[in-house]
Amino acid sequence: MIALDAMGGDYAPDVTVHGAINAAKKGIKIGLYGDQMQILALLDRIEPTWQNLPITIIHCSEVIGMGEEPTRSVLRKKDSSLVRAMEAIIHGEASAVVSAGNSGAALVAGTLILGRIDGIVRPAIGNFLPHTNGSQLFCIDLGANIDCKPEHLEQFAYLGHVYVKKVKGIANPRIALLSNGAEAYKGSALIKKTYDLLAASGLRFVGNLESRDVFDGRADVLVCDGFSGNILIKTMQGTAIAIGHWLKQEQTRSVIHRMFFALGSSLFSRLQHKMNYAQRKGGSLLLGLKHPLIVAHGCSGVQAIESAIHLAHATVRDNFIPSFNEEVARLMLEKCIIPSNTMKSIQRIQ
Repeated sequence: MIALDAMGGDYAPDVTVHGAINAAKKGIKIGLYGDQMQILALLDRIEPTWQNLPITIIHCSEVIGMGEEPTRSVLRKKDSSLVRAMEAIIHGEASAVVSAGNSGAALVAGTLILGRIDGIVRPAIGNFLPHTNGSQLFCIDLGANIDCKPEHLEQFAYLGHVYVKKVKGIANPRIALLSNGAEAYKGSALIKKTYDLLAASGLRFVGNLESRDVFDGRADVLVCDGFSGNILIKTMQGTAIAIGHWLKQEQTRSVIHRMFFALGSSLFSRLQHKMNYAQRKGGSLLLGLKHPLIVAHGCSGVQAIESAIHLAHATVRDNFIPSFNEEVARLMLEKCIIPSNTMKSIQRIQ
């Protein structure tokens, strides 16, 4: 069963319940964690025959809001939908968790309840961004860790290296570091120290990458702290919204403009679909945990929630997390970052 934090997200529980219904219609077993009365009302309205679907409701009396302080809220709200969904994995009631709620709280709860793999100090969120050449760039971290040390970013590079290797089949992914200039001397103290670590890491480090060059295909993995990564992704979202608004403005300027937009409507629809990342893209695995946790965007729509559930289902079906964690441990052992007995303990867990 996939445990869904039904109360998490800007548009929850309407969007989360609707996304769960769509996924359940395709045979995925889902547990909806949240306020039972609200969930029941939505299920009855959206899908009156929902009882025929593999959906279970688990009532939770508390909700962790998007603006709440993560650590305090996780520790105090034991009956929140997020915490209860996490605990379902530990109790053997679920195999993965999906949440579009407070990402900081998801990180704290994931670390405290699901547990980090040995050797990883900070779990990180990563996801693919489109290149202009048709390939994709894996960006990590996208918001889980705001204050980072160089050693954390180095670990993000290892996580990204293994993830892209396994998911995309790239034997030796190109690793870049997000900075304000391509030169090695550019960047904050954090970036400069991380640059030195990555240059000596043995990974295929290709240097710094400016934000304007993110989509040009120079790298396979982009390493950044959660503060910069979150700003990057939200700037992309805002730009997509602004471009859509500008296009609509241009369309109303004259009859000729309306004709032009009418002739190219299919083209503009495809462009808008590609740019509208947050509303259609599913969630991201929080890498570095012992169990699957999918963190979706707070502004996720119905399609994004459904996609996040499908990602969770596929992650469990393919036994991805155990094999990923073992390969990360093996790589870090090679780099002398973790002791040999850590590798043995990970293998025992698998």
